[in-house]
Parts: sequence; C-alpha cells; structure tokens
Amino acid sequence: MEWIKPKGLWISGFFLLMMFLFTRGFYHPFFVLLIGLFLIIVFFKEENRLFGWMIISFFLGNLLLGYMDTFIESFHLSPFLLIMMSQLLLLIPILMISFVVKQFNQEITPYFHRPNFTEEIQLPFKIVFSFRRFVLIFGLIAVLFLGITLQFQKDGLHWLPFLLILLFALVNAIFDEILWRGILLPKLIRHTNQPIGIVITSIAFGINTTMFGFSAMICMIYIFLGFMLAFLTVKAQSVFPAMIAHTYVTTILLLNEVMTIPVYYGS
Repeated sequence: MEWIKPKGLWISGFFLLMMFLFTRGFYHPFFVLLIGLFLIIVFFKEENRLFGWMIISFFLGNLLLGYMDTFIESFHLSPFLLIMMSQLLLLIPILMISFVVKQFNQEITPYFHRPNFTEEIQLPFKIVFSFRRFVLIFGLIAVLFLGITLQFQKDGLHWLPFLLILLFALVNAIFDEILWRGILLPKLIRHTNQPIGIVITSIAFGINTTMFGFSAMICMIYIFLGFMLAFLTVKAQSVFPAMIAHTYVTTILLLNEVMTIPVYYGS
C-alpha cells in the first residue's frame, strides 16, 4: 500500500467537510472554516500551502459562480440557454485554481495528454486484463445500450432535443472533468496517495451535485461515477477518456429522465 501523507489527509478531510457544509447551505460554519483556513495557511509548508490556496480558490470561485448565476437569471433568456450559461460559469473556479497553481510554478495538470491504453488491470485470482480491451468492450456495450435507450423512448425522440441533451452533457463533462479529474485529482494524489486521492475527489464530486438540487440517489450515482472516471483518468494518464465517459453517462441519465433539463420532447 502507498504511504499516506498525514497532513495531506487532514487537509483533504477538511476540504470534504467544507464541501458538505457549502452544498447543504450551512454557511455560518462554512465561513468560519474558510476564514480559519485563511489564518492558518501561512504556517503550512509550501506543498500544503498550495493545496490550501486551491481549496480557498475553489470555494471563492463557486461563490462567485453562484452570484453570477443569479445575475444571469435576471435576463429574459430561454431556460435551456440559462442552464448552458450556468455550465460555462464553471470556468470561474477552474481559472481561479489554475491561477493559484501557476503562482507556485507548478503544472496545472499532468492529464492533458493523449490517452495511454497500454496499462494492464489486475483482477482477482491473478487475472491480468488489458486496459485497451477493457475500454473497447465497455465502449461497445455503451454504444449498444445507447441504441436500445433511443429505440425504447416512449414517444420517440426528435433530433433537436437529442442534440441539445448531447450539447449539455458534453459541455458539462468537459468542464467537470477539467476541474475534478484534470486539476483536483492529481493534486490530491500528490498530497495523500493514489487510492485516497481517488476516494476524496469522488466523494466531493458526488456531494457537489447536491448543490444543484439533485436527489440523494443522484449523489450516490455521481460518487460511483467519480470513482470510475478517476480510475479511467489515472489508468489512461489523460482526462479525455473520462470526458467521453462522463458525456455518455449524463446523456443516458437525461434520456431516461433520471435527471431533467429544460429540453422539450415535442412531437
């Protein structure tokens, strides 16, 4: 088992606690912790100080995102356009965290490269499975399942609503993966270890969905999805396969109305 860095683990737990308080609307204790982090961050060593500033910029970016989202809602725009603009606002925390990382002269992410499918997956009973074959099999299953889903739509699905769903899923996946698997995951791995980094980002990713009013079931789905996407990113050493997988899962959830966005299924 990889060695766990205790201070990194403590800061990661602090991040999870702040995430829970922030998404559930417990703003008084959240701001107490945020101000406390401001006060003690000067005593951290450089690596932990970087991660502390990343946490601060993440939440400040999300606060600014919330205010901008409210401001945009004051315009008379279509519901779909509003939700798309809300997705684009994810650039705010992404840019703020990226700025902090660059101030410490570090690479923003090591995962903006071509995927590497030469890795192998170790299964129980000493079974070694090719990662390339794993991706191929699941890709074929995904295409088949999407085809079946489209075939059994209740009233049929017109091409325009489907394209709008696909557009939303793609934009959401790109920005989510840049933030969670592209930037936060490698930093958490560096400050704890690989298994802990995957666990922390996956739980935080799932909790973050509750900020948008999704149910506990959706939260659990996204925690599990976070595990799978983090595993895929680490194995491929690239965030691009996770973007594709995330787009697919969101599309399936929307087509089956497990989640909804303002797209009309007119006849």
